[in-house]
Amino acid sequence: MQVTHVNLKPFTRTYAVLAILLLLFMATIAQGEEVKSAAFLKAQSLMKVENYKAAAKTITKAQKNGEDTIDMSLMLTNTYAARIGQVGALKKLGLAKKIKASTEHSLKLDPNHIGALEGLIQFHLQAPGIAGGDKDEARKLAARMIVLKPVRGHVLLATLSAKQEKFAEAEQHINKALAIDPTNTQTLLAKASGLGQQERYIESITVFETCLEHEPENQDCRYLIGKTAQVAKIEYEKGKAAFAKFIEIGHDNKEYIAYAHYRLGKIYAQTDDETTAKTHYQLAVNIADLKPAKKALAAME
Repeated sequence: MQVTHVNLKPFTRTYAVLAILLLLFMATIAQGEEVKSAAFLKAQSLMKVENYKAAAKTITKAQKNGEDTIDMSLMLTNTYAARIGQVGALKKLGLAKKIKASTEHSLKLDPNHIGALEGLIQFHLQAPGIAGGDKDEARKLAARMIVLKPVRGHVLLATLSAKQEKFAEAEQHINKALAIDPTNTQTLLAKASGLGQQERYIESITVFETCLEHEPENQDCRYLIGKTAQVAKIEYEKGKAAFAKFIEIGHDNKEYIAYAHYRLGKIYAQTDDETTAKTHYQLAVNIADLKPAKKALAAME
């Protein structure tokens, strides 16, 4: 990622996405071989049992006592991001502001740290203005990323441009990234997502397929073929095949699998196979108690 009398419901999904992204980009912290302090190991243990509040207190205390290292700072960001899923709407806002402050502090400690820079860019891309999100700041930071990691910097600028519906500008940045590395699947994902945002769905699916050609195990590309087919109501057979393979291979996140079943059910419903649709809706409920699937089942009664 408190204020009273603020309706944060529209931002709930944003905070969830923000937490996931920051956790992903900070996942490489503390991977080195150097010996960690007792405070660091204690905080790490608390995080493993999802006691993020206590972990944050342990880290901030260590920082005040002089252990203000980049690893500590990045782990603090991780604890705040992870805790977003444990608190109510008002506290999410406060945690989002702490995420921003902690990530900014990491960059002060190490101005060229890729994980911290990426995390702060993603914060500004995803967080609402009330929590400190600033698209102009995201653009400045992405320009810094281009110097450090050109492909990633151009992709981030493309993402920002697409969010602002500057699609021609977004395409220019994607093309620059692909000119550097035409097989980069993250760039291809960004290109396909941008095409989808413009409702150029057939082209979007084609790029996702190219992504899979370069990286057959990429489950994000596979899932998004199915999702695009379902949302756009096109290429149903490709959508069915993509979701079926996604489910067969599996994923560590059970909710991701549940959504694959739910969206596959939607495709079957859209093609007038309500029996198979109902089966997949039920599987989505069984796997992760998925609310959209519950509603879809109720609508079929």
